[in-house]
Amino acid sequence: MKDVHPREIRVRRRVEGILQTLFGSWGYTEVEPPTFEYYSTLEKVIGKELKERIFRFVNREGRLVCLRPDFTTSIVRMYSSKLTPGEQNCRVFYDGKIFRYPASPFRTESELTQVGLENIGVNNPSVDAEVIALAISALRKVGIEDFSCDIGHVGIFQGMMDSMGYPDPLQEQLKTIVKRKDFIDLDYFLTLHPPEELPMHSLLEEFPYLRGKKELLGEFQKKISPNRRFQEAFERLSRIWDILADFGLEKYLFINLGLIRDFDYYSGVIFEGFSPFSGSPLLTGGRYDELFGVFGKDHPACGFALFAERLIEVLQQSGPVKDDREKTIILSYHPSLRGEVFSLSQDLRSMGMMVLISEDSGGEELLRVTLNGRLIFTGIPEWIALRETIKKEITNG
Repeated sequence: MKDVHPREIRVRRRVEGILQTLFGSWGYTEVEPPTFEYYSTLEKVIGKELKERIFRFVNREGRLVCLRPDFTTSIVRMYSSKLTPGEQNCRVFYDGKIFRYPASPFRTESELTQVGLENIGVNNPSVDAEVIALAISALRKVGIEDFSCDIGHVGIFQGMMDSMGYPDPLQEQLKTIVKRKDFIDLDYFLTLHPPEELPMHSLLEEFPYLRGKKELLGEFQKKISPNRRFQEAFERLSRIWDILADFGLEKYLFINLGLIRDFDYYSGVIFEGFSPFSGSPLLTGGRYDELFGVFGKDHPACGFALFAERLIEVLQQSGPVKDDREKTIILSYHPSLRGEVFSLSQDLRSMGMMVLISEDSGGEELLRVTLNGRLIFTGIPEWIALRETIKKEITNG
């Protein structure tokens, strides 16, 4: 957790403002869940690895609480009792902090700003594609063009597990190894626990590299024994790809069959956005149709979250970052001009300028005006003409 200084805050607020406006234009409205959740709310839906990264505390009533590690679970809890079965369609977005210990020794942040959304109530490929298209639009809108969006499906890995016949504890162990892309551990695991189908051994070793365009789906299907999970995942990914291609977004897309997410609640398509200027995903998301059922009522849903600090990190490394700090005007004046200077400063502030006023009884001039450190007026003011001069200088930059 770190202190954030003015310039970074200004850039982050600009990025957040762009995203909030974008989400609103797609029909999403803002919600704000609490910063704390009861640990029992999350315990049922997060994996073992993430449980170890949560900030947990005992409150004064003796109950275990935690800082929210993500927004999705909190929003599902909020809406689980408010939606009626088959309700079409709830769209919400959020902007706030999440807290969790870093997953990698190469990342140090435990406090991150997430701006994201949830599309609740409909389960079909067109909704999945719309959510992914909005995620791509978000990256482009904030000024990032050099990125890719990897699309996968939880059914791919689940289908492989069905073919291997591993019990749940071994599946969880293997999932953690594959997610870490720890090839030494993977080879050791497969030596100790050879899969029932021998081709799966070599296929698992290839799994982290199974990334490409739509043709990859057909190539992968030729290497495996078909089962229901595989077939459903392939069909869904193929339809989502076709819709996004019709949207003209194919150049940003990759099929990533080895994609695995931190949270266990995902049930369908999953996706992440990457940039060569960052070692961590800029956005993560997916479909989680079974999560509402944990809280009582089933509702399909799909969403994603962007990491604001990572977006800024990429913007800074890919080129000069636009700083929307207001142009600063300093009015240094003799006390006899106090009323007129205050009136002028209010007029300039109403135009969106940053205005500092400084009383100087010992100055040689009655008034000095600087714009971003550049002197634009000194002497005895003629107020109407001075206003026009300042506005002209502001317009001309």
